[in-house]
Amino acid sequence: MNIRQNVSTLKQYVHSYYWDIRRYTRWSGVSNHSAAAVIEAKILKEFHRIEKGISLPQPREWFGRETIERIVGLCRAYVALNESDQTVIRDALETLASYSKTFETAPPEWWLEIEPEIENISRDLGAGNQGRGGRTPVGAVVEGWATDIPQFIRSRRSIRDYAEKSVPQETLDQAVSDARFSPSVCNRQAIRVRFFPRGDAADQLLRLQNGNRGFGHTASHIALVTGDLSAFLTPGERNQVFVDGGLFSMTLINSLWSKGVGTCCLNWSVTAKQDNQLRRAINLPQNEVVIMMVAVGYPASAAFAANSPRLGLERVLRIGPADD
Repeated sequence: MNIRQNVSTLKQYVHSYYWDIRRYTRWSGVSNHSAAAVIEAKILKEFHRIEKGISLPQPREWFGRETIERIVGLCRAYVALNESDQTVIRDALETLASYSKTFETAPPEWWLEIEPEIENISRDLGAGNQGRGGRTPVGAVVEGWATDIPQFIRSRRSIRDYAEKSVPQETLDQAVSDARFSPSVCNRQAIRVRFFPRGDAADQLLRLQNGNRGFGHTASHIALVTGDLSAFLTPGERNQVFVDGGLFSMTLINSLWSKGVGTCCLNWSVTAKQDNQLRRAINLPQNEVVIMMVAVGYPASAAFAANSPRLGLERVLRIGPADD
């Protein structure tokens, strides 16, 4: 490649990343704190933290006071907006109801003080469908999906309570073999996955990831999904590795689920410093980027899973051009 081509390509990279930064700065929740969609996203994020907590093997008694106070404040702000989705608020309130029934000890004073506020929000909503938040026994989730593909797809849950039994290498091999058939741009098949069995190496990875506290160390294996940037050839493909990696990861965890193996996707939303720490820890080649980690293991016999209620179909499905 000559100098002129190098300069031209560099300009494309700079322009492309500038465009990404400008768009993200303008439209993300980093700066638009009062937008309805941002408040909704915060509610979904915060009440799912509670769902995750009550799905752990041994939830800490009456944990998450600050999180619950944020949920209540966000729900108050959201319900006051004309464009609010009441199902989101009902799901959050149902999660708090499930939380209140989880513990055998008497509720602390802070919960008794905030409970009337929760009841007031519920009263303001009036009669309606019951929320779907909270937790469900894993055994109840998987019944019947063996011959029902839609039910199988909807049955998958993130598992955060694992049995002692290790997942055999043969099962992992089969799941990866299935994941090879995931779509990839021009069939370039750039995604790689490494498994780290329960122990020191897996724990080292987990210490660098911020969403596995209380359960990650009990997983049979930690999978590290990466993408080889060598397969992506133009500035326009700068984000394609994450698309291909997400498709591969979804097929992988669905294949494991079909074999009775639970998973929990662990995001890799980190700074460059953390990314470099991981690279040094496992000697990850510079041409590979981390997509995510995945905790893998058989669900414990009495495991619960977060319900993780989904937005309504009308919130997701769009047909044709966007409305003006």
